[in-house]
Amino acid sequence: MVLIGGNQADDNVEIYNTIVQMAGGTGVAKIGLIHAASADPQDSFSFYHDIFVNRYGAAEANLIPIDMNHTSTNSDPNVIQLIRRQTGFFFGGGDQYRVTQSLLLPDGSPSPALVAIREMKRKGAVIAGTSAGTSCQTDRVMIMNGVSWDALKNGAHETESTEHPDDLIYQRIGGIGLFHGYVLDSHFSQRGRQGRMIRLLWDTRKESFGSNFAFGVDEDTALVITNDGTNKATAKVIGSSGVTLLDISKAADEHSQYFSIHGVSISYLTHGDQINLHTRAITIAPNKMLIAGHEMYDHALTSTDIFAHWDSDSDKKPEFVRVATRIYDNRNEHVTHGTTNETNPTFKVTMSVIGHDSFGWVDRKPLRNSDLISFTNLQINIDES
Repeated sequence: MVLIGGNQADDNVEIYNTIVQMAGGTGVAKIGLIHAASADPQDSFSFYHDIFVNRYGAAEANLIPIDMNHTSTNSDPNVIQLIRRQTGFFFGGGDQYRVTQSLLLPDGSPSPALVAIREMKRKGAVIAGTSAGTSCQTDRVMIMNGVSWDALKNGAHETESTEHPDDLIYQRIGGIGLFHGYVLDSHFSQRGRQGRMIRLLWDTRKESFGSNFAFGVDEDTALVITNDGTNKATAKVIGSSGVTLLDISKAADEHSQYFSIHGVSISYLTHGDQINLHTRAITIAPNKMLIAGHEMYDHALTSTDIFAHWDSDSDKKPEFVRVATRIYDNRNEHVTHGTTNETNPTFKVTMSVIGHDSFGWVDRKPLRNSDLISFTNLQINIDES
C-alpha cells in the first residue's frame, strides 16, 4: 500500500515511481483509477491518467467507473472484470464519505467491486491513495470532518451540525477496510490535525471499530506498507515531510469541563524511517544521527496557535511540528507548550521529553529550516487554560 497525505507534487518521482513499481513496473503496471471521492471524477481521471501513463510509464491507467452518481456499477460484472485485470489501484482525493457510499452496500457490507479489490490486494495488487483516498482505507473509525479546536471542545459526532460546521465528524463503521488497525488522516501537520485525531481516538476507543492508534500523513509524503496483514507488516516513510504516529493506550482523561487528556504519546517519522505495524517498533533511517549532544539551539519554542494551518509560502515547518521538533533540538529545555489561538476555552498543549525511550534524530540539510527531524514517544498533555 502507498498512503499519501495529499498535495503530492506532480514531480514527486519517488512516490509515483513507488506506486508504478509496486504495480509491476514501467510498461507493465495497470492502474485502476478510483475517483469516487471527487466531485468531478472524469476530470480527476484525466489528470491522473496523464500522470501515471505519460509521466511515470504505467502501461495503462483505467477508470473504475464507480462513484456517488453511479453506485449500481459496484455490482456490474463488467466492472468487476475490469477490476480483476488491474495490478494496482489509486484512490484520488475529495470526500472520503463518497468513497464508502460508492463501495459499500446500503447495509454497510462490501459491494462486489470492493470484494474484488480486496481479492486483488491479497493477490499482490498495490493499493494507493491520496488525501481522502488515504483516509478511507482504514478498517477503524473513519474521520470525515472537523478542526482541532472544535474537536477538543465539542467532541466526536456521527452527524454534521449546521450550527457547528467545524465539528469533528466520523463514520462509526469505518472506511473500506483495506488497511488494518489504525485510524488514518491526511494533510496532517499542514492543517494542524493533531488535536482532532487525539479527540477522535479518545472518544471512540471503546467502540467496535475504535483504536488506540492512528497515523497522520503529511502532504507530499507517503507511508509505504509491505507485508501487509502479517506480523512482519512494515511501513516506511517517503516524501518531503513526515508521518505522525499517535498512541492513546496509556492516556487518561483529566475530567475537565470540555476536554483534558494526559499521557498521549506521539512519534514523528520522516524520510526513510520505518515502523513494524505489529509491534510498533520504530527503526530510524541510518542517515540520521541522534540529536542529543548535537543540538542546534539553546531553547525550545512556544506557540500561541499550536494547531495553525500551514502557509505554503512560509519557509517554516508546520506549527505543531516546528514546536515539537525543537524540544529535541535545544540544549536546555525538555518541556514546552503551545496554546490554541481560539478562546473560550483556550487549550494548552504541553510537550514533554519523558523516560528512556524518547529521542530525536536529524538529517541536517544546508537550507534554512529544512533539516529532517524525527522523534519517538513525545508525551502530550492537553488541558483547558
